[in-house]
Amino acid sequence: MRSRPFVVLYAAVFVATMGISMVSPLLPVYAERLGATGIWIGLTFSIFAVTQTIFGPFAGRLSDRFGRKPFIVAGLLLYFAAALGYLTATTYLQVLAFRALSGMGTSLIFSVSRAYIGDLVPPNHEGRWFGVFATADIIGFGVGPVVAGLVREVWGFDAVFLSMAALMASSALIVATLLPRRARRAREPGEPEPATNVSFARALRDRLAFALTLNAGLVSLSFGATFSFLAVRMEDLGIEPALIGVAFGAESVSSALAQPVVGQLVDRFDRRLLFSLGLAWSAALLFLLGVVQSLGPILLLLIGMGVGSAVSWVATSAMQVVAGRRVGMGTVLGLGSAGNGVGIVVGSVAGGVLVDAFGIGWAFYFGAACITAGIPVFLALTRGVPTRETPLAPAAPTPALAEAEA
Repeated sequence: MRSRPFVVLYAAVFVATMGISMVSPLLPVYAERLGATGIWIGLTFSIFAVTQTIFGPFAGRLSDRFGRKPFIVAGLLLYFAAALGYLTATTYLQVLAFRALSGMGTSLIFSVSRAYIGDLVPPNHEGRWFGVFATADIIGFGVGPVVAGLVREVWGFDAVFLSMAALMASSALIVATLLPRRARRAREPGEPEPATNVSFARALRDRLAFALTLNAGLVSLSFGATFSFLAVRMEDLGIEPALIGVAFGAESVSSALAQPVVGQLVDRFDRRLLFSLGLAWSAALLFLLGVVQSLGPILLLLIGMGVGSAVSWVATSAMQVVAGRRVGMGTVLGLGSAGNGVGIVVGSVAGGVLVDAFGIGWAFYFGAACITAGIPVFLALTRGVPTRETPLAPAAPTPALAEAEA
């Protein structure tokens, strides 16, 4: 993990997620100032997921064939262009267009970066590597809104967009100059070369890849149904805005702290079981979020959800790498990105319908049900399917060291 490619990608993803999270909470407010109402304000949250769904699988598959680095740099530059676009927008429709452009950038940056790490990680060490790498996302998303609030308070909206542009440009420069074009590690004896040109249909015939893609959609469906309403519910309970921010931050902090520890567990124990336990734990706490009536229990539930999401996410990432070695690393991660996008779009609509019909608590009950429903489906689809590498030759005394091809 101390290799140059890992450190470069960690730094680049941290900077990128910090820039993204700086503007995401502000865009609905910005769009409203430019005249957006109702559904148009809602689209500032979900439209990025539409373009992510469309472009994510193709970005991943093409990166299997032509290398990861150009796609990561292109994604960062798309976000750079979107930041400048927000700065110059004069209508809310332009804001939506640049938000859609950000979705394209998301599909290029995150799934392809994870595919690059998947190329580097030695077999049966996937949990450790992704447990550490995931903290770049989580810490970046936690720091971004805090910085954005300070920048907006002192210099205004325009300064937030300029800050995002500067972060994206610096991240693109880091990747372009320091990241090797292709990742390569010393292969285990008898280990085949990774797949590079597998169709989506063939990839989805792999039971593990299909099960993970399906569950990515269900988990994101839950996220889309509940994320927009959690802050609203807390405000309805009379909780102050500053404390709402603390509660959201606590979830991120607990997840970040748990990821490296969970990564080691994922490499030692049954990944299917850990994945299922993490989902079940998250579903139970999500259901309770629709029931509790005060800040203290909500804070404890969000901290617990951070730990549960760490368990399920690291186990997912480790199993995606195993499936990706068979049918294309970028292809599997790109399909997962598409599943996430579909889930967010459908979930946000479904959550809104349920809240209007039955009340805000039902968004959380629905989200918990979606996660719970995916557990038996996943276990059935992956029954008897290996979720870690089997030894291809007598075990070496130490794992193969990752290295990069300049």
